[in-house]
Amino acid sequence: MSILVSVAALHQGDVHIQGEAPPEEMHWEIQDPCMEARHSLFYDLRAELMEKEVFVEGSVETVLDCQCVRCLEPFEFSLRLESWTCLLALEGEDAVTLVDESVDLTPHIREDSLLALPQHPLCRPECPGIARQPQEPGLQGPASDEARGVSSAWSVLDKLKLD
Repeated sequence: MSILVSVAALHQGDVHIQGEAPPEEMHWEIQDPCMEARHSLFYDLRAELMEKEVFVEGSVETVLDCQCVRCLEPFEFSLRLESWTCLLALEGEDAVTLVDESVDLTPHIREDSLLALPQHPLCRPECPGIARQPQEPGLQGPASDEARGVSSAWSVLDKLKLD
């Protein structure tokens, strides 16, 4: 089941729709391994007919299960589009495809929601990352290639003679 607005109902006046769409219905297809959509999307929308276009406004929100890219801890990210708007043409080359004489808002909500996702999910902006173990006094970090007597992969370039 998709998020549909009946064109016939729009001819009678503004239409208010609200409800929830399960994640399977939204077909999120999030490619980021640090984010997963397991929760329903909640929507509260108002649609109106404006000559040969449908104007929709309202709010949509969901929660995504994420993994912080700095500390790798799981957290929930609230995705909220408080004042989401969409203008859909009913005629012309940009016309939306009608489903049972209704406009399907699902792909438009999905697209705008995906654009609002963070590129790198963080549990909090000041996340310091993975805590490093303090080194014991007297222990040195990994020795450099030169200190271990191993030639660097770049040393071959040092021998290169350019004329």
